[in-house]
Amino acid sequence: MRTFIIWICAALTALALLPMGGCARHKHIVVESGRVEDYYCSFYDDETVEITAYVGAASELKLPNKIGDYTVVGFGMKAFDGCAELERVYIPPTVKSLPSKLFNGCPKLEAFYFSGSVETIGKNVVFECPSFTQVLFGGTRRQWDAIDVGSVPWTDNYELLNAELLCDYVLDLD
Repeated sequence: MRTFIIWICAALTALALLPMGGCARHKHIVVESGRVEDYYCSFYDDETVEITAYVGAASELKLPNKIGDYTVVGFGMKAFDGCAELERVYIPPTVKSLPSKLFNGCPKLEAFYFSGSVETIGKNVVFECPSFTQVLFGGTRRQWDAIDVGSVPWTDNYELLNAELLCDYVLDLD
């Protein structure tokens, strides 16, 4: 009987803690999801938005800082999955992390730009993109070295880490 009571207490404790084990990336609630132009998005209660998928056909894509009144803060995994025409992408400085396989199966992707604001890069952020050759980084080499790029760099982010790195890259949006 005592073992049964201990087991019940442990199970109830685990159930009580379950809601706290949610997604660590977002501490906010989705208030709406939908399509805006060529983007599918999740809009959050703190006036931020995550781009979950891109469905356009641009070869050069300058992602917005804002969608409506919402600040773009991130992307869903594989947000640029299979973008056949995409060659260059410019990520806004409002983004702090890049998820796993953000660019997945983009045969023409050559480069992407991001600022020194990025702190973490998910596993295989560039995956199965045979044309990928350049990382255009708006931060310093010291900032680049501080970015968490995975635990096993030669496999976790092979395509990214074997591309040419251009630090202190100045983005010309004109």
